[in-house]
Amino acid sequence: MKSEPGGCYSIVYISTAIADFREADLLQLLKQARGFNEQAGITGVLMYSGGRFIQVLEGCPAAVRRLFARIAADPRHGCLEKLADGRVPQREYKEWYMSFAPPPTAADWRQLPGYLTPPQLVLAGLGTATQPLLSEFLAASTEMVLV
Repeated sequence: MKSEPGGCYSIVYISTAIADFREADLLQLLKQARGFNEQAGITGVLMYSGGRFIQVLEGCPAAVRRLFARIAADPRHGCLEKLADGRVPQREYKEWYMSFAPPPTAADWRQLPGYLTPPQLVLAGLGTATQPLLSEFLAASTEMVLV
């Protein structure tokens, strides 16, 4: 990953889904986001649990702001709240254009690239600066999808 003009920038937000996301919905979101994020040079992590999303976006400032504006206008969720917004010393998820961990009922997803179980996510020690926000979200989740 090359260095970003203007340094690395990150936005973390939480939101509520307007309707439940099913496996097919999450797979569609995964396909769309992976291609877009890689082309735009954006990395990060998106978690979905109990009708709530939390996402970390990182990349060059202009690209992150553009994507966040697009996300904020997405009618599939509401009650969007920014938790963090600003420059960061480096990317925390530099290899993650989009990865996910399915709920336990989706065992067949294990064959898909990017699959992580919640324990693998924790063991990976990802996201040192954003870890407290993500850990709080995980602690409140009974089933989690990381997209």
